[in-house]
Amino acid sequence: MTALADAIKKVATGPHLSKDLTTEELVAAMQEILSGEADEVRAAIFFIALRMKGETNAENLGVLQALQQHTHQLDVAVDDLLVYSDPFNGFNRHCPMSVFMLPVLAAAGLPVMSQGVQSMGPKFGVTHAQVLQAAGMNQQTLETAKSRLEDPSIGWAYVDQSVASPAVFQLQSLRERMIKRPSIATLEKMLLPLRARRNHLMIGFVHKAYPSVLGWLVNHSDFNSAMIMRGLEGGVIPTLRELSNNYQVLDGELKEWPLDPLQFAIEQDTRGVQPVAEKVTAAETLERGLEALNGHKGPARDSLIYGAAAALCHCGLHADFMAAANHVRELLDSGKALQQFEQGRR
Repeated sequence: MTALADAIKKVATGPHLSKDLTTEELVAAMQEILSGEADEVRAAIFFIALRMKGETNAENLGVLQALQQHTHQLDVAVDDLLVYSDPFNGFNRHCPMSVFMLPVLAAAGLPVMSQGVQSMGPKFGVTHAQVLQAAGMNQQTLETAKSRLEDPSIGWAYVDQSVASPAVFQLQSLRERMIKRPSIATLEKMLLPLRARRNHLMIGFVHKAYPSVLGWLVNHSDFNSAMIMRGLEGGVIPTLRELSNNYQVLDGELKEWPLDPLQFAIEQDTRGVQPVAEKVTAAETLERGLEALNGHKGPARDSLIYGAAAALCHCGLHADFMAAANHVRELLDSGKALQQFEQGRR
């Protein structure tokens, strides 16, 4: 019997008889799936049964370890690297301004990487990849992304899953046919294709159970710290009009980290950047992002101020929210963040 078949027998026996798997059993089952040896029906049964049973921390760790083992990794010669991932299936109610945090944070001296895919179900929303493609950026290799992060005049990179984790990317069709999101949908946002001396994660969540799960996994991974953000549509930038309940992982401890836009001198009556038309598009997101990078006031600019200032404080570049927010305002108003973006999309 294969590792996957044995795992299915344990996790798919109903609400009272299903058994939890060890981390090692999960890694073995996932290796069978990621290597392409597993029958797709069995793989789908396994993911759905695991989700219906409810994944334990040890099981989530096994999935994460297997995904990382099938992810190419390069070391980057920088002290700190912020890695953040918006939902891979994108946004359909708000323009994803977080993609423009990349040049802002780089201009502030914090190397930063985003990762994702071009498009993914079930949402099929606007992604970082689509916005950057609209801006004229080509697909980056890991080697190119590494050199960009090590170049202070750029300092930011986007890495597509198809490049970093081809075996994981190949599961996309199966996942779309499954309809329901497997645990991979969360754990793929914690992969580390580029690794610095100290690595910091910025990740969004929707359901209340996730911060403790993500916090536990951070402490069993190569990340040194994390921001677990109650962001719009599961993203990393919280609402602009009210307090949000976020979390930090610092020195191995998960702690509450409530954020109020007023702490950053932000006053908006909208939650985020809503599209002018009914549907979010990459073209409009690019337009609104470029306006923000040019210093135009509004929710797009405030989104960048809010998300970037919070990240700068968490990563130790600023000790005070207001000082960090004002620093970001200076980077936007002076054109330095725009220059960093233009350098990076050439």
